[in-house]
Amino acid sequence: MKRIQDIEKLTAADWDRIGADESIPVPEDFKVRLPQRRPVAIWSIAASVAVVAGIGLTALLRTPEPEDTFTDPYLAYAAVEQAFSRMGDAVSRGAELIEQKETEFNKVTYWK
Repeated sequence: MKRIQDIEKLTAADWDRIGADESIPVPEDFKVRLPQRRPVAIWSIAASVAVVAGIGLTALLRTPEPEDTFTDPYLAYAAVEQAFSRMGDAVSRGAELIEQKETEFNKVTYWK
């Protein structure tokens, strides 16, 4: 009989050689009982929960459809002009910041 330390040192090749050795007697009533695996059931339940949670979150976080609030087309056009003006101002401020940082960056890289 081998000691546990000797068994732990066996390599995969040793296990293959031992498994292929037919001179080792195996009792007739010997049955290998492997534990029942249920990963498919677990993964299917997990996937179902994820799908239901995704649908629920989508329903909760859905933004409402915008309403048509202008009956006068001139007022609607004025609102669009105002929105584009705000966007243009934001883009201009961003461009100015980029230009400022670019000149600072050029000064730093020049003196390296």
